[in-house]
Amino acid sequence: MFTADVDTTRLNRAMALMARESRKGLDDVIEKETATIVGHLIAMTPPGKAKGRTMTDRGGIDKGAKKLGEAAIRADISLLFPTTKDVGLTNGQIKGMIENGFKWGTGRGAKQINKFASSVAELERIHKSARSYRTGRVKIGSVGQNMAITRAGIRNQFIKQQIKKVGILNAGWLRAARRLKTAKRSTPAWITRHGEKPGNVVFRKTKHGLAISVSNNLNYFPKNIESRMQQAINRRSRGIEKALVAMLERKAARAEQRMLKK
Repeated sequence: MFTADVDTTRLNRAMALMARESRKGLDDVIEKETATIVGHLIAMTPPGKAKGRTMTDRGGIDKGAKKLGEAAIRADISLLFPTTKDVGLTNGQIKGMIENGFKWGTGRGAKQINKFASSVAELERIHKSARSYRTGRVKIGSVGQNMAITRAGIRNQFIKQQIKKVGILNAGWLRAARRLKTAKRSTPAWITRHGEKPGNVVFRKTKHGLAISVSNNLNYFPKNIESRMQQAINRRSRGIEKALVAMLERKAARAEQRMLKK
């Protein structure tokens, strides 16, 4: 978990104007717009991409994000665990080749790999130790020291197991989304299947009005997550400003019609 430092000045100004022009309570506007922002945060959290590149026109997360997440998992696992091509090799023969310094073909060239993983449980243990605590992506090591040789069937089983986890990081926003009644399009089944992961939403009354804080307490965020969060806020600020312009134009048109009728 970390605390992001984002600028909400433009957003606060836009919400205040929206409350005034729509003649709605400011607290109601803040709650409604925060619900939309949570949808944007879900869409910009991995496997969603930054800058809304995996976001629908209506601000939800595109189904292509799930495919990107699955592809990233397959790529990481395939890189970390090269497989022996000769299915006739016994476990003992594979270990003997490792002990003799045999160089195995990998996605990063031929490497002398020092470990053999003969079960899904072993792959899971090695994968966990090779993952970056900050980003969740794997590190093979400068000379491939985190890598392990395995069999294709075992690796495929492990990949199937791991791709079911796509959407867990997004699910850290679910508690806030459900409390704020974020649009369902922002919480597809591949995210909600994980249930509410650690995260929260807090409402506070201040002298300036309602303040809402949302949090996602999971790990494995990308390095640019703070920038992504700012992008989510900026996107909603632009959306409110656009809605305000349309509202004022409608008001002006109605006023003109009334003048013409006189």
